[in-house]
Amino acid sequence: MRRPPAPARARPARLYAGDAYDPAAGAGLLAWQRPGGIALLRRDGVDGTLPGRHPALGGSVLAWLDGDAAVIADTATGALRDRLPAPGAQAIGVSDQILAWRAPDVEGRDVLWARALAGSEPVRLARAPRGGELGRPAVAGGLVIYHVAGVSGSRIVLVDTATGAKQVLRRTPGAQVSNPATDGTQLLHVHAWGRQQELRLGPLTPGAADDVIAVHPSSGRRDREHEPGRTRHRHRHRAPLPPIAPRGETQSLWSTALAPDGAYVTRIIARAGQARRADILRVTLPRGG
Repeated sequence: MRRPPAPARARPARLYAGDAYDPAAGAGLLAWQRPGGIALLRRDGVDGTLPGRHPALGGSVLAWLDGDAAVIADTATGALRDRLPAPGAQAIGVSDQILAWRAPDVEGRDVLWARALAGSEPVRLARAPRGGELGRPAVAGGLVIYHVAGVSGSRIVLVDTATGAKQVLRRTPGAQVSNPATDGTQLLHVHAWGRQQELRLGPLTPGAADDVIAVHPSSGRRDREHEPGRTRHRHRHRAPLPPIAPRGETQSLWSTALAPDGAYVTRIIARAGQARRADILRVTLPRGG
């Protein structure tokens, strides 16, 4: 693992969309969810609404949820291709080959399902550990990527729907890894530990080295590491401190999306006595990702 850069040298994450969450990227498009069940699709800088919720993009396919079904449409024309059952779905991922969705079972535990767009019976890919959760699925071709979080820690898992074979892509003792997104060759995810949250990008291979492309305050609130009325001693070999969230506020990085020129992440903001709100941040990537 490459050593994370000092926070002062990390690429800044900038506000992209307010009152928004769960971004999805693909085919030059970006989609996201807004409060109240409204989903938006941005094409050539113009926003339009979608007739459903929780949109997903992959290959030449755009999908969204409508009741207990996933509507499959063509990204280029918007023409509807199919309507596939996805009972209880709360989040979806899609490619030109498959649809994946997460839904609770009768015990309330997350279950991940997948089915071929061409038509087949759904296959159960994973079930959350007791007291744990499964993340929103990211799909590339016939591969489904998701996070598993439980009392024993967290990990990011890849499953090949053709063979059922699974690989753990990321697991870090003492840190939480979650919310993967992929373009088929790279893995974007959130890496959170006690001092800061990081948006990381690396190869889609198990245990690969990642670049830290953005640094964000920890979801907890650390102290300022100096006494009141004093300042922190400085010298040229001392790295800047991790960022700190505004007083009385907790910020958590959540769902992600990866485009050729940018990485997107949901930021959830909570303040005591106020309703939680969410927005989407963007980090510009070098040309070519």
